[in-house]
Amino acid sequence: MARSAARGVEARLAALRGDPSLDEVKDALRSSSGVLIAAAARIAAERGALADELVRAFGHLLERPIQRDPGCRGTIAIARALHALERWDDDVFVVGVRHVQAEPGWGGSTDTAAELRGVCGLAHAHFLRPDALDVLAELLADRERTTRIAAARGLGDVGRGDVAALCRYKLLIGDDESEVVATCCESLFHLQREGAIEFAARLLERDDDRSEIVALSLGGSRLPGAAAPIQAWSERSLPDRRRKVGYLALALTREANEHLLELVRDGEPADAIAAARALATFKDDPALCEQVKEAARGRRERRERLEIEALLG
Repeated sequence: MARSAARGVEARLAALRGDPSLDEVKDALRSSSGVLIAAAARIAAERGALADELVRAFGHLLERPIQRDPGCRGTIAIARALHALERWDDDVFVVGVRHVQAEPGWGGSTDTAAELRGVCGLAHAHFLRPDALDVLAELLADRERTTRIAAARGLGDVGRGDVAALCRYKLLIGDDESEVVATCCESLFHLQREGAIEFAARLLERDDDRSEIVALSLGGSRLPGAAAPIQAWSERSLPDRRRKVGYLALALTREANEHLLELVRDGEPADAIAAARALATFKDDPALCEQVKEAARGRRERRERLEIEALLG
């Protein structure tokens, strides 16, 4: 019986990969297979149709979530589809942001609803719901990294300056996952622009693993004035951290090229090569490549010149 049901789902999935009619998509959304519903939800979003059917399918899957939708593939696809259709529904986004789905696995259970909570949290931000900050604050403390990353991203999407306070708080207390910290940084720089640089500089004073993430995020923001605190942090860091992270963060600003080129030309061999490697991040820029090569020609050791040129491809 199970094999027969699986073959039936496979056949219906194959049909959806062709050019199914809306009736066929609707029929798939009325099934009890999360995999089939996920495929149908993506088609519904592409065609801008069947929002009511998507909402109904979401509730149907949650009646027996582990049996009907292992891995939350169907509910996640529905939430994404409704988001794309710009259709808010409490029965999806309010319910979904609270859903926890502990599925049995090796050595215990796994919560497969982390992405669903994150998607629903982002929807609260994008639809400018009045409780968006409350929802995102809770998700920022979620046990699952996927959910926390989505919450951090959602804070930047709210678009209100006062939201930056929540980003700052999270950055001060930290997170075990570097991507959560990086996303909080990105949201903060998006919300406050140059107004966040002084705060970032204070975080850099701690000179810990978190400071590396802050430096790279600040560099990637390309905010005017970002290079100065990164350079100060880089110069007081241990050589290994300066060469592996500091120079790359400086290169990302695109403000510190002259400083890095000077290192390529006159710095200690390890610093020169590390600075060139950082600048090589933008080796698709012919003018910058020529500047690096010109700086390398000023070095006495031929071996060092060749090593730097090799970094540019």
